[in-house]
Amino acid sequence: MERDESVHAIFDAEQDIVKMPLDEYTYFETNNYAHTAFQIAMKQCYAEHGQSYTEPAPQSESAPRGDPGRMYGPWNVEYAKKYGFQKRDPNAKAPISVTPGASLSPEERLIIECEDKARETLDAAVPEGKRPENDVQSTYSRISTEAINAVYGSKLHRELEEKWKQCVSNRGLTPIKAGAVAEESPLNEQQSKNGDFNEPASEEEIRIATIQAECNQQVGMSKQLYDLEAQYQMPLIRKYQSQLEQERQAERERDEKFKQYVLEHQ
Repeated sequence: MERDESVHAIFDAEQDIVKMPLDEYTYFETNNYAHTAFQIAMKQCYAEHGQSYTEPAPQSESAPRGDPGRMYGPWNVEYAKKYGFQKRDPNAKAPISVTPGASLSPEERLIIECEDKARETLDAAVPEGKRPENDVQSTYSRISTEAINAVYGSKLHRELEEKWKQCVSNRGLTPIKAGAVAEESPLNEQQSKNGDFNEPASEEEIRIATIQAECNQQVGMSKQLYDLEAQYQMPLIRKYQSQLEQERQAERERDEKFKQYVLEHQ
């Protein structure tokens, strides 16, 4: 597969993100109409149940855009020392785990019911905003997948994975694959049992994440593999640039369809 070796991923340790060439082609407006319309429909459904709905805080326009870059595990040593695997958002709601047969709390039932209802409301009110059922895979996600597959199939990936595994096992952890160790499982189980998804990281989590990140930096795993992914992305971006631009424009136009609904219901 063709590579452009002049291209690099941009690591922003302060914001804890990795920026890739393909990021240019996401349609991302924080105050987009589709999102706002969904929040309005959620609020309406909650009100019908006599409940008040708190909207998730929107990302600010100036918020950095990029990927947390955890595909090969933690890479940001300073962050790992402070926050473990991921910085917690004290306002975030724990994800609803829908285990068959498990009883949901009234609040969880209401969220699920209202999400379905909000989608139905919008499909009826803004039919032209609905995505086609058999939505073909976008050029954006096809390029992303092809580049990632090329990285996973590369000799570089195998070599770096081995070096990283050696480094973490020298420091007492049990590696499973690039960026993952067996010691993470008990931490995750503990978290979901206690439901403490937004609690600050435990000392043990910080210890494990820091070892992983230090080994990652030492062997240059995330750095080299995200660079390689960016180098595979670039020739594909050039090849399919007009499709990428058309799709981004189509997303913009789809979003505009919700404008009227928002203006009428705000």
